[in-house]
Amino acid sequence: MKPQSHGARMFLLIAALTLVLACAPAAGAPVIPASDPNAIQLYIQQTAAAASTQTQAALPPSPTFTATPRSTFTPEATFTPFQTFVLPSPSFGQTVQYYRVKHDNQLALYNYKSRTVSPDWGYLKQTPEVVPLSPIPKEGTGTHRTPMTGRWETFINELNDNDKKKLNFLKSPSTALFNGAGFPQMESLTMGGNIVTIEAIQGGWGRVHTLDYGSPGSAAVVNYFTEPSFVHKVVIVTWNTKTKTTYWVEPPQGVVYWPFVARNDVWVQMDRLEPFPILPMQVTASLDQEERKEPSLKGEVTRFDLNKGENATIVEYHPSGSSVWGRLQNGYWVLLFQYTKDGPTYYTTWSMETLPPLPPPSSE
Repeated sequence: MKPQSHGARMFLLIAALTLVLACAPAAGAPVIPASDPNAIQLYIQQTAAAASTQTQAALPPSPTFTATPRSTFTPEATFTPFQTFVLPSPSFGQTVQYYRVKHDNQLALYNYKSRTVSPDWGYLKQTPEVVPLSPIPKEGTGTHRTPMTGRWETFINELNDNDKKKLNFLKSPSTALFNGAGFPQMESLTMGGNIVTIEAIQGGWGRVHTLDYGSPGSAAVVNYFTEPSFVHKVVIVTWNTKTKTTYWVEPPQGVVYWPFVARNDVWVQMDRLEPFPILPMQVTASLDQEERKEPSLKGEVTRFDLNKGENATIVEYHPSGSSVWGRLQNGYWVLLFQYTKDGPTYYTTWSMETLPPLPPPSSE
């Protein structure tokens, strides 16, 4: 074999070295096996992340943006009327709680007898059955007076038919209503049997609802028959020495009324009052009677009767004078109690211990 020249050997060495370099992997490049597709995906993600990092490093910083939510539209609230209208309905019930002022013979204060029986009684044997009203809910606080001038004097005159004898009696300084400072300074009081309503109760005392002193009434509208809680009747109590019983008489001048009004708040002890039975109340008829459209003996008669022994539910009261009407669930009215010259009459099992004032001659 012919020996190779020095040039030929150098050529072969360079060729071999080139071949080796061509087959060797590039330095720093990751080796990705073709059989692992996850490795390919990872490589792509790493490359993209590196490019993003380099790009962000080359950009100037930018302020952070905080999105502000758009305002939420809230529609206006639906208007709801706050006033409740009570429509004429057979089922609507009593909204006022009535009370009767107790008589002397119902009170331990007078030993369950007329106050005139007491040996310490130094006045007439027939006297107004006065129940004092206080300016605050506490005993021994005195009273305050209400001036009955102007339209109030007109009102009190009208209630008594402008009868001079009755008015002289009522306005006399020796009569209960004006026996402190004299007319027109009216004392704060009521009398046994009359009706009151209560606005608030505190510590055994009730704040009495009276006429608005700023709005004098008219006797044609507000009187003992239409509003007996606002127009009171003078009640005279005495003692029958023969029968040993308490009884009541009219003033010598006849029936006398006064408007139940006070310029300021007045309070009465709750144990001086008897509440009307709570409604609704089931009763049984004691007498036959016709049902009426209005609470009056002049009211239109319906085709319905409430006969003795029948049951009915009373849902509302209507006091009128010395009588009491009850409204039935069907919307019609029946008498619960009637006071006449012949005495008291109960038309149903409804009853109260406290009698009203004696019935006026013009009573139904």
